[in-house]
Amino acid sequence: MSTLSPLYDEKLQQIKAILLETFAGEDVRIIRIDLDKRGYSHNSTEIAIGILSRSQGDRKKLIDSMEKIGKINFPYTMDLIDLSRVSESLRAQLLEDGEVWKDWK
Repeated sequence: MSTLSPLYDEKLQQIKAILLETFAGEDVRIIRIDLDKRGYSHNSTEIAIGILSRSQGDRKKLIDSMEKIGKINFPYTMDLIDLSRVSESLRAQLLEDGEVWKDWK
């Protein structure tokens, strides 16, 4: 995906930093999902982040992450997806195609 502006890049890096801090030391995989590539979006201002935990996920951390991300005023549409709640075939495709931000520890 081509970037829209320095603001987009800056805010995206802030989101990444929030998620890496929130899930530091956790056995999780965090990926940025390219919605355009998947055919889910034709709007480059939409992004999705997938999180998959090897153990029972801590839903509170997902909620806390969204609250922190909301405070940085990301001016684009963003979804945070718990990949343990999608079908295995979709999860496999997203994990294969996504940009890995954090891999299993």
